[in-house]
Amino acid sequence: MTAYFERLVKVGIALGLTAVIFAAPQNVLADSFTVTYLGPGVQTPSGITTYETFDSGLGAGNTTTFNGSGITGTYSGDFQILSPSQYGGAGGTGQFIATTTPGGNPGSYTLTLSQSVDYFGLWFSALDQGNDLYFYNGTTLVFSFLPSNYSTLVGACPSGSNPYCGNPNSAFLGQDNGEQFAYLNFLDTGGTFNKIVFTEDPTVGQFESDNHAVAQNVVTIPGTPITPTPEPSSLLLLGTGIFGAAGMVRRKLTR
Repeated sequence: MTAYFERLVKVGIALGLTAVIFAAPQNVLADSFTVTYLGPGVQTPSGITTYETFDSGLGAGNTTTFNGSGITGTYSGDFQILSPSQYGGAGGTGQFIATTTPGGNPGSYTLTLSQSVDYFGLWFSALDQGNDLYFYNGTTLVFSFLPSNYSTLVGACPSGSNPYCGNPNSAFLGQDNGEQFAYLNFLDTGGTFNKIVFTEDPTVGQFESDNHAVAQNVVTIPGTPITPTPEPSSLLLLGTGIFGAAGMVRRKLTR
């Protein structure tokens, strides 16, 4: 009888813990996104001409018009504009944006848009396990994209047969082959957003990217979709395993 009672207690505890886990507030995100990636070596958006190259730096107040789009974007936080290197710079000659030096500031910056849009694109270069993207509509988080989603998207690196591994530009060809390089498109099919937050774990490295593109009233986006496309409410959960593997990440802390 005692053993039976103990089993009931254990089962009750297990069910109680399960209930707590599922009853705990989840960061349920509001919108559905379609995410695609373009072919290996592609570093600019397809069919979108309104993007910021960072080649001439940013305008007064760290603003851009995305090549005359009529939409103003303002960058704020811990970022810097860098010269081309093995880690970034579209074409191997252009400047790119990155979070501040590893081990320094928190490694987060925000792109605030003057109006709501439903499309954003960027050339992800030198992906590391600290790169996170968060999309907001005002103060509401509507979507997030984490390294676990991206790394499985284009395949593991280093790999001699994976064309997304390493810098694709002739000046730095094949360098940094332990990380992925690809152009990604984000289409909000369930609403709009007007703010994007780029974050980096400062103990891991930097978040490098280039050719930030925005547009509104986009119907479809080119490229290969994520398969399967992560449900918005589960994206944050998918990223929780990354931090446990952080010790395995070989990253560029010696830059």
